[in-house]
Amino acid sequence: MTTQLSRADAEDLRRSWDVRQEPFLPHRDEAFAVLADVAVGRRALDLAGGTGAIAARLRNDDVTLLDVDPVLLAIARAALGDRVAVLAADLGVPGWDAGLEFDAVVAGTALHCFAPDRLRELYREVHAVLAPGGVFANADRMPEGEPVAPDDGEPGGGEPGAAEPGDGLAGWREWWARALAHPALADAARNRVEGGSADFYPPASWHVDALRAAGFRDVEVRWRRGDTAVVVARRARV
Repeated sequence: MTTQLSRADAEDLRRSWDVRQEPFLPHRDEAFAVLADVAVGRRALDLAGGTGAIAARLRNDDVTLLDVDPVLLAIARAALGDRVAVLAADLGVPGWDAGLEFDAVVAGTALHCFAPDRLRELYREVHAVLAPGGVFANADRMPEGEPVAPDDGEPGGGEPGAAEPGDGLAGWREWWARALAHPALADAARNRVEGGSADFYPPASWHVDALRAAGFRDVEVRWRRGDTAVVVARRARV
C-alpha cells in the first residue's frame, strides 16, 4: 500500500526548503516578490519550480510549476494542491517546451545549473513559450565582474551550488536526507536521476545580452540587492 504525502508534511518540507535556500541566495524573499509582481494576473509558468517556493507566492488563477525532480514534484503537488498544475519535464533536453504557451515565465535560484551554451538555448526556448507581449523574469546570484563557477555544491535536483561557509551546505544535506527518508516519497526517491550543476553565475549584463540575442525586447535589471538580481525581459507583441 502506497503512503500518501500529507499536505501538512509537504508544506513543512516546502517551508524548510525555503529556509535552507536563504544562505545560497540572500534577499531571496525580496527577489521572489519581484517575480510575483511581474507575473501577477497572467498565465504563469514557474520554471524549475522545485517545491513551489515561487508558485506559492503567485497571485494568479492559472499557474503551472515545471521541474524534473520527482521528489520535489511530489512535495509541490501535495503542498500546493489543485491551485497549481504540476508538470514533469527536463529543461536540459530540447523539446520540453512543446505545446506550451504562457503569458509569464519566472525562474528563481535555478538557471545557474545550466552551462552558458545551454542557457542561451534555453532563453530561446522560453521566448518561444511566451505569447506575444509575454514577460520573463529570472532571479539568481548575478555578481558583477567575471562569471563565477565555484567548486562547492550538491548535484542535481535544482540544488544550489556556491554554498556559503558554515551551516548552509550541511543544512542542505540534512534537508535532502529528511525528504528522501519520508516513506511517502520512497517511490519518487527511487526514480530520481542524479545530475550535476554548472554553477554558472555570470553578471546581470551577460543575462541581458543573452536574452536580447534570444529575441527578447525591453530587457532590464529590474531589481538588485548585493549579488542578487532580477532580470526582466519581454517578448514583442508582434
